Amino acid sequence: MRSLSSSPWQHRLNSRVFGSGQYAIRIWVKPDQLARFNISVPEVISAIQQQNTVNPVGLAGGEPAPWGQEFTYMAIARGSLITPEQFGQIVVRGSSAGGTVRLEDVARLELGSQVYSTRARMNGQPSSIIALYQLPATNSLAAADGVRRVLTELKQRFPKGLEYVIALDTTQPVTAGIREMIKTLLEALALVVFLFLQSWRATLIPLLAVPVSLVGTFVFFPLLGFSINTLSSFGLVLAIGLVVDDAIVVVEAVERYIHDGLPPRRPYSCRATL
Repeated sequence: MRSLSSSPWQHRLNSRVFGSGQYAIRIWVKPDQLARFNISVPEVISAIQQQNTVNPVGLAGGEPAPWGQEFTYMAIARGSLITPEQFGQIVVRGSSAGGTVRLEDVARLELGSQVYSTRARMNGQPSSIIALYQLPATNSLAAADGVRRVLTELKQRFPKGLEYVIALDTTQPVTAGIREMIKTLLEALALVVFLFLQSWRATLIPLLAVPVSLVGTFVFFPLLGFSINTLSSFGLVLAIGLVVDDAIVVVEAVERYIHDGLPPRRPYSCRATL
């Protein structure tokens, strides 16, 4: 797992690769050969551990050095073994007569995956799954857009035959909620309000009330630690409907008083008699 960041969008993500695995030298011992040479499996393991090590060699010209020695050279020896051929040359057992039994004599060696319990497939083809996790205090929509932008740039350097597919995008419900919120706002203003009030003049009242209520709501979002997600988008959809309904009730009440003969700007008092 590592952290990815990109300067254009400044949103950090945790990334984890599934299915790729780690390479390892797999050693398949041959029981018949082990029995032939009277060699046990612990002897094979011990030989590998002893001969597949990084041993320090030392310095040439280091202290204490004779007078006039000006240069010091680092002695570098071969490190751990890498290829199956190098592992095959490990001496498992030697005899006084000069004969040796090497690892390739008693085992089959190959370069493979360290574990085979996890595999990644995409449409039946071998693939590697890269999961990106959003870190706290980041914008998921901006992070998703940044990932798509970076993938588009990296695709130009992909080798032939390599493609990428975004199989799962958890930000889609958030974008869908925002679209539904805008759709609900337009439907409420264009259809419901005008259908009930039958007047463009009366429609202006809900048209002005909805943005004011939304702006007032978003002011408290950062103060309360809220963010735009599926739940908050659903709440905004309901809030828009409630504000529009309340505005319709107020406008209809005003229209009734005007229809009864009261002037639009004249204050009036309501007196109840018991």
